[in-house]
Amino acid sequence: MNRILVLGAGVVGMTTAYALAKRGLDVSVVDAGSGPAEAGASFGNGAQLSYFYTDAMASPSLAMNIHKYLLGLDPAFRVSLSLSPAFLAWGLKFLANSTQRAFERNTTEILELALRSRPGIAELSSKLNFDYSKSGKITLFANEDSLRKAQDLSKLKNRYGAEQVVLTREQALEREPALAHYGHTFVGAIWSPHDDAGDSNLFSKSLRVLLERDYGVQFLFNTKIEDVKRRGNQLGAIATAKEEIQCSRAVICLGACAPSIAKAAGIKLPIWPVQGYSLTVPALDAAPRASITDTARKTVFCRIGDRLRVAGLADIGPSNSQFKEERFRTLLATARGIFPKAGNYEGDLNPWTGFRPVTPNSKPLVGDTKIKGLYLNCGHGSLGWTLSMATAGAVADLIASS
Repeated sequence: MNRILVLGAGVVGMTTAYALAKRGLDVSVVDAGSGPAEAGASFGNGAQLSYFYTDAMASPSLAMNIHKYLLGLDPAFRVSLSLSPAFLAWGLKFLANSTQRAFERNTTEILELALRSRPGIAELSSKLNFDYSKSGKITLFANEDSLRKAQDLSKLKNRYGAEQVVLTREQALEREPALAHYGHTFVGAIWSPHDDAGDSNLFSKSLRVLLERDYGVQFLFNTKIEDVKRRGNQLGAIATAKEEIQCSRAVICLGACAPSIAKAAGIKLPIWPVQGYSLTVPALDAAPRASITDTARKTVFCRIGDRLRVAGLADIGPSNSQFKEERFRTLLATARGIFPKAGNYEGDLNPWTGFRPVTPNSKPLVGDTKIKGLYLNCGHGSLGWTLSMATAGAVADLIASS
């Protein structure tokens, strides 16, 4: 009964287990998969550790273009309306966070989290093998208006320690020669020298080895979590498809699945799943060394070892886990158009789809709940890995002091 259950073995769950174990606590991790980060957002994400590209999803630009997303006029971003009360409640809160003031507040608060997370990832990079690289990131802008807005936001971020630099087109080409093969036009870029890259799936697998070897953390894989059992206002057990696991403390780190498990405990979480896609192909000589974010097409390119990860698309609407071939082909066509010579797009594309657990303000939910002993560390959106060490430390400190 003294052990703490971490529910979920994606990067957020694995770093939570690490933070708890480092504080001398007895930890077990429960997950439906056969291993860490098996299929969710931690498996096929954009591979970028975006410590300084922490822009909240809800923004004035998104609100202004919502009609395009509803009508399917933007291939990278789609919104499908749903009459679900949960979706409508989330959507209204999301739009309320789309003002310039809210966008800047949310972005800088996420940035502060990212800055706290960065040293922890760097520390683990010396202990784990996950194709980690200090690549830096170049964010491209197609027109002067978008570049000007990004420059204004960059100035705000730099006050918090981002150290971003505005580049002309020529300076961007000098910093990243692969941009000579870029298939579109751009007027300038933002250079984030301290953004990193790596494979979050390998990170999670390698962290499992460390946790078992050095801290005695136990893993219960192939164990689907179904319910949260209460004894009055106290956590009593976690019900799985196999058994009830008695416990007095547990942390929900279940990404897009967190709302359904929390609902079983009578807790409503303002998280909505936003579907994205990725492909992973062998990197060719013309692949960029720096991570690249194409803002016009909402697509990221990231070299991980000898592979190239391309990720993008954001589909907001009714939640289901269906892989849509048409949407994946959109991403593939976009990748070919942006960097036609960067990767071998003719072979195995390693297609993936998953859900980013997005809150209306893009800030993760970290802390206790109305049920004594039940904690949250979820709702990280597309920045789960980037923010993981900060939120894991925060929830571990809370539990250790309780």
